[in-house]
Amino acid sequence: MRRPPIACLIVAAAGAARAQTMLDQEQRLIEVHSLLVDMGALNAPGAYRERDLSLGLEVIVIPGIDGTTGGKRQITASDRTPVFPRLRLALGLPAPEDFRASVGLAYIPPIQLRDVSSHFAALEAEMAYAPGPLSVGIRGHVLVARSMSPVTEPATRDTLDNFEFGANAAAAYRLEFGPGSVTPYASIGLTRAVGIFRVTSDGYELNSRTTNPVLGAGVRLLAKQGVELVADLTAFPGRLVHPSFRVAWMPDWLSRL
Repeated sequence: MRRPPIACLIVAAAGAARAQTMLDQEQRLIEVHSLLVDMGALNAPGAYRERDLSLGLEVIVIPGIDGTTGGKRQITASDRTPVFPRLRLALGLPAPEDFRASVGLAYIPPIQLRDVSSHFAALEAEMAYAPGPLSVGIRGHVLVARSMSPVTEPATRDTLDNFEFGANAAAAYRLEFGPGSVTPYASIGLTRAVGIFRVTSDGYELNSRTTNPVLGAGVRLLAKQGVELVADLTAFPGRLVHPSFRVAWMPDWLSRL
């Protein structure tokens, strides 16, 4: 029996909607994994004076990620590991009176662990007004990354290439106490994330390009022994929420010069 024309249109529209939904799901997965590697401030504005040096390691917690696309479930970052580490360095620069400036870099070497590797490099710069306990600042960052891991099939290693940049404004208030200081902070900003995903088996390529608002809040503990601890919560509304932690040593090598 022949279907009436309106029925054919409805069926065709439903098929197109299903295809679009699957594409949306695939692009959303790329977007979420791209935002996961974004380089947040993970610190209070104006944290570093001239010649302050911070040598740190940060740990990014990976939340549960649903890899469902259409009728198939892709392998996601949360299926492989609950966290990933990142080396991070910051240096305080000369700045006008009551201001603080700093630059920083982050790096992940391409070491394979449990079939997953990520080669990551990022730069950041900040200028903050910090005349006293209250500080406000602006910060910008840019990063490139290549991650390789099983996604479409357990036996293959697919590739996700990322180029991202963004900026944020932040405020903090430092509370002094005997052994050191505690500084709660909050930030708001935008991140432009470009992700290019390639399937190794057939060369299929899919892109995601998004501009995402980002909110952050955390607390920094600085001990007088030069130990720096930071706990941070980052939220990309409607996309991703995850905590991060940072431990760093601030040697006085440069301040002695």
